[in-house]
Amino acid sequence: MSEDRSRILNMLAEGKITAEEAERLLDALEARDGASTTSGEPAIKGDPEPLIAALPKYLYVKVIAVNGDNVDVKIPIALVRSGLKLTSLIPSKAMDQINDSMSEHGMSVDFSNLKPEDIDELVGTLREMEINVDAKNGDNVRVYCA
Repeated sequence: MSEDRSRILNMLAEGKITAEEAERLLDALEARDGASTTSGEPAIKGDPEPLIAALPKYLYVKVIAVNGDNVDVKIPIALVRSGLKLTSLIPSKAMDQINDSMSEHGMSVDFSNLKPEDIDELVGTLREMEINVDAKNGDNVRVYCA
């Protein structure tokens, strides 16, 4: 079994991805392996990292509550990217107020200097983000990107 295939199955077993996501990744892995064996070149040019390390496509927020008030949100990362790009339309005076307010709350982010490559870096680091909360009452909250 290939290392990538094993990692996908482990992520599924740990509940980090759904069966549908695992199937999609395994299909993409199979397509990549098939393409690289037929052409002699990697299927993903210019990306030395494994398939799993590709940029995430969705931000997931899942809440499983004991009382049945469950939440399952899937947000396209493209929407996050678009929102970040829209910061360029905010007037500078308003942007200064936003930056000051963020700084007061311990977040030193200067949205007025946000560049496209910064957005790509931010999205790239999201694939490593995972938040799991298991409450005493049995509620479970998961926030992750895949």
